[in-house]
Amino acid sequence: MAKQTNDKKNENESFDKLMNDTQEGVFKLAPGLTSEEMIAVFFNDDALVEAPKQVYRLQGSKDRYYYTFNEDDSVNFFTSVTTMIKYTMPTSPHLIKWIAEMGYDESRNYAQERADYGTFMHTEIAELLISKRYDTTKLKSKLKAYIEENKIPSAFINHEDELKKDVLAFAQFMIDYKVDPLAIEIILTHPADGYAGAVDLVCKMTIQVNGLDKENPYKSGVKKGQPREVKVDKEITAIIDFKSGRKGFFETHEVQLEAYKQMWDIHFPSKNVDRIFNWSPKNWRKEPNYNLKDQTDSKSREKLQHLVEIAKIENSRKNKSVIVIDGVIDISKGLEPNVSEIQFDDLVKKNRDKKTNKKTKK
Repeated sequence: MAKQTNDKKNENESFDKLMNDTQEGVFKLAPGLTSEEMIAVFFNDDALVEAPKQVYRLQGSKDRYYYTFNEDDSVNFFTSVTTMIKYTMPTSPHLIKWIAEMGYDESRNYAQERADYGTFMHTEIAELLISKRYDTTKLKSKLKAYIEENKIPSAFINHEDELKKDVLAFAQFMIDYKVDPLAIEIILTHPADGYAGAVDLVCKMTIQVNGLDKENPYKSGVKKGQPREVKVDKEITAIIDFKSGRKGFFETHEVQLEAYKQMWDIHFPSKNVDRIFNWSPKNWRKEPNYNLKDQTDSKSREKLQHLVEIAKIENSRKNKSVIVIDGVIDISKGLEPNVSEIQFDDLVKKNRDKKTNKKTKK
């Protein structure tokens, strides 16, 4: 009994050592594996009434999962939408050609730089959406802080002018379509299909649709006396997914948007999404400009359900555990004490219990 007690104590101490926070709100569960409680950047309580269930993100070196807790203490894991699409849809021939021409290492470095750029751009656009104001004079100092915090090459500071133009392009979009946010960077799950992801923006926006002017009918011609066909304003609920690239949108983006729409409609049935769009900035010179593509009627969206089934098969083959190497190696005792396999379920439960204990002690 004493040995079991000591083993349990050693296990807990080893786990606690692994659980040192990497940064605020992010917990290291094991080497190469972190957990983070996901909170929407913005959520309109008045318009949406009830927020969805709390979601956590489990980030590994290769894959990303989201998870929630059930009332019986069991854990539900969800595949990231982007991960699901990455492993179930073929790589674009244009992307393969670009990698071949640029070279593997250089293309990876460039892709990482653009990913960092996209993350920062999202943050600045969120600020503009929430406050309806944006101080471009503070951008350089925020860029410096971002570079330091994320250990990004210092040359990233050269993106200042590009970022200013991109934020201005989004401001023009907000003006053109009277954009009013309902939720920004909200994390949602699909309970039945087993995927989850962060939706860039759900908003109210005003678009022009075909309408009839009964008060000013046609005065001549074959349609004389009939209501005049005109464009009228219509307020809709829309999902907008931001892309920082300038080379158009791809089929994967269409499927991604459909996944977001289905998740939103499940959690907010009284505020269903009418349309889904991709947005990206243009390389403008004199007047702010952008790309906006309506993906609502895309045929590629129909692939989602088939990809979900493939993802379920692939996901069932994955071992949701991590190998932990720890302790003092003693050749005379063998290596078994130094290597242990811990299931994701156990890791996330212990992480939650530890955080709960901290709050209780306070």
